[in-house]
Amino acid sequence: LSFGVLSCGLFACEHETVHNTAFKSKALNQWAARLAGIGHLYPSAIFRELHFTHHRYTHIPGKDPEISFGGKPVPAVVSSLPMYLSWLSGLPLLMMKVFFTIVGAFGTPEFLRKNAFPFISAKARGKVMLESWIVLAVYIGIIILAIYVNPGFWGIFIGQVVGHSLLASYVSPEHNGLPHEGDNILEKTRSMKTNAFVRWLMWNMPYHAEHHAYPAVPFHALPTLHKEIETELKHNDLGYPRFHIKVFRRKIK
Repeated sequence: LSFGVLSCGLFACEHETVHNTAFKSKALNQWAARLAGIGHLYPSAIFRELHFTHHRYTHIPGKDPEISFGGKPVPAVVSSLPMYLSWLSGLPLLMMKVFFTIVGAFGTPEFLRKNAFPFISAKARGKVMLESWIVLAVYIGIIILAIYVNPGFWGIFIGQVVGHSLLASYVSPEHNGLPHEGDNILEKTRSMKTNAFVRWLMWNMPYHAEHHAYPAVPFHALPTLHKEIETELKHNDLGYPRFHIKVFRRKIK
């Protein structure tokens, strides 16, 4: 459980450092993103390509890679209760990252890049390949340690499942159930009411609409930004439990 919570927090760290806003030094941000990516099992070079495309085409079916595959829309995770329960298990999210990493390690072949991962630019394939091999090498090493040294190392993989279950629950409200049309990013993005621990663990990313509207604002300044633009926010009245209850009651689709 402890490693699961840490893994969830490492995703927030990777997110912030990919934006180059955690530290003044770009190089320090990049190295921190790589290390967080190893801990979270998500090469930062892949996440950077996906996440910046997500910012560029937020919640646009067929263009936003968070709701698309191969340039085509996919059903929303809230479209049915079985799909949502599967999503909340964390396994789809974790398996997706493992799949990205394996494909990246093999150089993201052009036919796969164009037809499955168009968000990965051709020029980024070298970085993606290198970081993917590093992440795979670390986790292959953990498997070897678990088999030959101490079975307790399997706990790291259990922690990853727990962490991705927590993360799936956390990211679900960010855009699901909101309009796909229009250019107003505040219409397409939801900020969440939550407690101080979650805001600390997730580097203030519950202020998600504020982040999307002003992605260059560092995590520590988001509470101040929230106060400045609170009257402009369209969706900031829900907490995580209320969002999930609304999904289960089919009030968010």
